[in-house]
Amino acid sequence: MNVVRERVSEGRPRIGMPRALMFYRYYPFLKALLEGFGCEVVASPPTNLRIMGMGTDLCVDDVCVAVKALFGHVRYLEGKVDYMLIPRLVSVEKKEYDTFTCPKLIAAPDMVRFSFPQLPPPLEFVVDVSKVPWWWGCLRLGRRLGVPLRGIARAYAAATREQRRFEALQREGLLPADALKRMENGNGLPSPGYASADRDVTVAVVGHPYLLGDSLVNKRLIHWLDSSGARVLASTMLSPRELEVEARKLPDLSWSYEWELLAASSHFLEKEGVDGLIYLTSFGCGPDSLVTEMVRREVPNPHKRAIMDLVLDEHSAESGVRTRAEAFVDLLRHRKTARPPGVLTR
Repeated sequence: MNVVRERVSEGRPRIGMPRALMFYRYYPFLKALLEGFGCEVVASPPTNLRIMGMGTDLCVDDVCVAVKALFGHVRYLEGKVDYMLIPRLVSVEKKEYDTFTCPKLIAAPDMVRFSFPQLPPPLEFVVDVSKVPWWWGCLRLGRRLGVPLRGIARAYAAATREQRRFEALQREGLLPADALKRMENGNGLPSPGYASADRDVTVAVVGHPYLLGDSLVNKRLIHWLDSSGARVLASTMLSPRELEVEARKLPDLSWSYEWELLAASSHFLEKEGVDGLIYLTSFGCGPDSLVTEMVRREVPNPHKRAIMDLVLDEHSAESGVRTRAEAFVDLLRHRKTARPPGVLTR
């Protein structure tokens, strides 16, 4: 703690935030919080081939592509910042049964610490809502940085406002990366066309924010669906209330973010106007491998809508994703225009 306070007294510490994993969910909150603490936030750039290559070289083969991207972003920030902030997300909700996040989110700070021995110790920011409120982690982080209680309260209030703004932009039809751009560059940016209601086919894409938001990881899936003339809806566009309504119909899941994807799938499979669903996941993701099966076996699909599982890793080719996206949209168009079986025309 003393080391951090000494750096604060010398000037604004530069806090690195890798653009991976839950960056696409909590970055506006954490950025506003740290800036309220008097820090300078340095985010790594969008994932490119060099960053992904560095992460792949540093990681074991077994982990998912999202963790490999995290390692690449940490390597990019190495030597450019004073500290690294990688949240430890243990539990993000309080229910009558135990809840927790994916093991990779819980262990992310440890994986980075043991894989990058030359890095300064990561700033500890723990979220374990099953035991203590969300603000407790913010309080501990602020005290570690030597911020007085009044300053922590002001920074927390500002961070909460920024997070609500970020979530509101997604409810309006923006993907996480586009919502972040809108917040950084102002409202002058034109709205992307992928959510336009005048398309003849609507595709719902369900996946974690770090898969939907990282165009290199998802191989520009949204772009290829959009260029095929499809309207694209995403699970990140749904409100907590919409997800909770669907979750009541489904089996309980202790994985916090996975039950959201299960509920989003249920919502889209019953929603009027949705023609097909793509479940986007990364190879090696244990929780998602279960949820994809639950979507097919336990989620009602009253309209018999087409479902495509799209599994990605660092070796996936963009041309392959483009082909599958275009073929899926063509399939949905054909299903809408083909006459029902057994109907004869004169």
